[in-house]
Amino acid sequence: MTESPMVVRRGSWLSRLPIRRENLAYAGIFLAPTFLLVLALIIYPLLFSVSLTFTRASTLGAERSWVGLDNWARLLEDPLFRQSLVQTVMYVVPACILAVIIGLGVALVLNQDFPGRMLVRASLLIPWALPPVVVAAMFQWFLDGRRGLLAPWLVQLGVTDTPVAFFTGVPGTLYTLVGIHVWKTFPLIALIFLVSLQYLPRETIHAAQIDGANGWRRFRYVTFPFLLPTIGVALIIQLLVTIQLFDLIFALTGGGPGAYSTYNLYFYAFKTSFEHTNLSYGAVLAYVVTAIIVIFGLLLTRGGRSLRLS
Repeated sequence: MTESPMVVRRGSWLSRLPIRRENLAYAGIFLAPTFLLVLALIIYPLLFSVSLTFTRASTLGAERSWVGLDNWARLLEDPLFRQSLVQTVMYVVPACILAVIIGLGVALVLNQDFPGRMLVRASLLIPWALPPVVVAAMFQWFLDGRRGLLAPWLVQLGVTDTPVAFFTGVPGTLYTLVGIHVWKTFPLIALIFLVSLQYLPRETIHAAQIDGANGWRRFRYVTFPFLLPTIGVALIIQLLVTIQLFDLIFALTGGGPGAYSTYNLYFYAFKTSFEHTNLSYGAVLAYVVTAIIVIFGLLLTRGGRSLRLS
């Protein structure tokens, strides 16, 4: 009588191992393809980019020479790096604060019962779903000082005597880009808050209403403490999206007007790596952006945890 396939498998070398080691062996076999994929797509590129920061390379196929910490030391002497860093802060801080405040306010409104609420919630996704190039083209026409709509409206309303030029340099162009970026990203933040509000204990709200608390007090002492962890998450997400702001800058201003007036670190890293073909210094700039994200992420998560514990 021939052995069944099951008997053959149970007689394999894995079955002769102790149960714990057999389970570990099977886990290793099944996880091996995933590990190879992670190695090829994440670990190897990460190690390669780290090595780039200590060498001099113009293109991927070019011969590299070891320069040690010269690329990192260049940061201290690079005026464009300092300008891009300052402008990155000018992008990130107002964009994060405004997007979270507007998103929270919109979420609180959409959490109420009113006719057409589902339609308004669905419409909220439109700015987020629009491609960045379409958003850039739309606002470039809308904010144009000569042919746009907003500038003549402001003149007709008596707000200004002459049409406003929204793309004229620092800080006007920076804050114009921040406003466009906030318009595009606040729907995502609003949806995050809206989902969190679905889990707000209704009994606590009803108890506060019975105790005579008005709308502001219910928000201050019930809703806001409940949303503190979500606020931290929203700030981190908005930070990630804003510090990597590239498409709007590229499509609207190309880094101008003037000399690098709308550069941020992410845009500067792109220009350095692919237009000026300096992959080594571009990798250094990319790691500076990564370090900023990690530091602010840790500060926000630990700050939110301390607020919850206090």
